[in-house]
Amino acid sequence: MKKYYTIIWLAMKKILFIIMLLGTTGLFITCESDNLVFNTKDEPLLLLGVKPNAPAVTPPPAAIYIYSAGQQPNGNLGGRAGADALCTAANPTAGTTVHAFLSVDSSDLIIDLVPPAYRTGISVVDGGGANIISTDWASIWDGSIDMTLSAASVLGGGLEWWNGSNADGTLNSNNCSGWTSGSSMTIGQMGNSNFTNSSWITWGSLICSSGSNYLLCVAY
Repeated sequence: MKKYYTIIWLAMKKILFIIMLLGTTGLFITCESDNLVFNTKDEPLLLLGVKPNAPAVTPPPAAIYIYSAGQQPNGNLGGRAGADALCTAANPTAGTTVHAFLSVDSSDLIIDLVPPAYRTGISVVDGGGANIISTDWASIWDGSIDMTLSAASVLGGGLEWWNGSNADGTLNSNNCSGWTSGSSMTIGQMGNSNFTNSSWITWGSLICSSGSNYLLCVAY
């Protein structure tokens, strides 16, 4: 009988210890290596090798995609919001972040559509992922690309596309008033699908009332 009581007593001590461990408040421990602050309620997680409050890690995209949203009736694309909506509706890729491949104004540049963390080490490909247009995003803005947009099946041969951008990804003053004008009194910068040199993006300018140009998109 004494042995039986001893076993019960030891079990009760363990239960009380666990309750105290989980229920104690007011004691804070700083983990300097991870800059985390947690109380004793987190200690069981630490014992299991789990870091409380650790931020989720977002994996980088498999690729950065460029694709066409089709020929547009004029240069009035509805500004950034309208152009992005056209690209979202046409998105054939696995990318969930989608933008029109345009510079709109000095605070909305084509080069900044992809965040710095993704600008190197991730290939820029066509919408189907079969053709490498550039080894990475940063390389697009060095004055040339590795494959023409027509060879990559982004556009047909010799087709022109609105972009409002210079070869280095900065804003060109010809941008159809931030892609809100379809007037013959304004003009927009365009690229041509037949080139790998800077003409791929700086082929020339066209009046914004033209309905011959295409809208390109980027997704990742």
